[in-house]
Amino acid sequence: MQPQQPYPPQQYAGQQYAGQPQYAGQPGYYQPPPQKESHVLRNVLLILGLLFVLFVGGCFAVIAITANEIGDTIDEIEASDKEPGGPDNPLEITEGEAFEVAGFDYAAGWTIVADPAGDIEIKDLKVTNNRDGSDFALVEIKFLKGDEILATTDCSTDEMSPGQTTTVGCFSIDDLPTDYDTITINDTF
Repeated sequence: MQPQQPYPPQQYAGQQYAGQPQYAGQPGYYQPPPQKESHVLRNVLLILGLLFVLFVGGCFAVIAITANEIGDTIDEIEASDKEPGGPDNPLEITEGEAFEVAGFDYAAGWTIVADPAGDIEIKDLKVTNNRDGSDFALVEIKFLKGDEILATTDCSTDEMSPGQTTTVGCFSIDDLPTDYDTITINDTF
C-alpha cells in the first residue's frame, strides 16, 4: 500500500494555504527583514578603552613633567650648595671683615670674644637680605686648625624682607679656641 498524499495545496493568487510548509523563495512566504545588529556595547567598550589609554598616557605625561621639574630643582639646589658659603663649600672669613653668602651681605665690624663661661660669642655681626624674597639666615661658623674643627657656633636671624638688615644671633656651647687658624661660614641647608 502506498502512503497517502496530503491534499494538494490550494493556491490563490500566488499564495499557498494550509497543508504545506512555506519556504523562503516560494511565493507567498513572508520573510521579515533581517534585524540590524546592535553595536552599542562594542562602541561603549571602544570609547572606554580609548578614555583609559588617554588617562594612562596623561598620567605618564604628568609624571614625566613632574620628574623633570624635580630634577631641575635638585640640580639648582646642588649647584647653590657648592657656591662659596653653601653647605658643601664653607667660605673662609676674617674677623671684622665684610663678606657675602648667597645674597646675604654681612657687614664689617664684628668681633669674636669669649662669654663669661668661656664659650664662643660673636658680637655685632649684622646681615642685609639682598635676595629676591623674604628669608632668614641660618649659618654655622667653624673654627679650624688645619682640617680639624675645634669649635662651632650656630647663628640665625628672624625673617627679613629684601633690603632689611638685622643683627645675627649666635649660640655655642664650645669654648673659644685660642689656637685656631681659619674661620669658615656656611649655610646649614
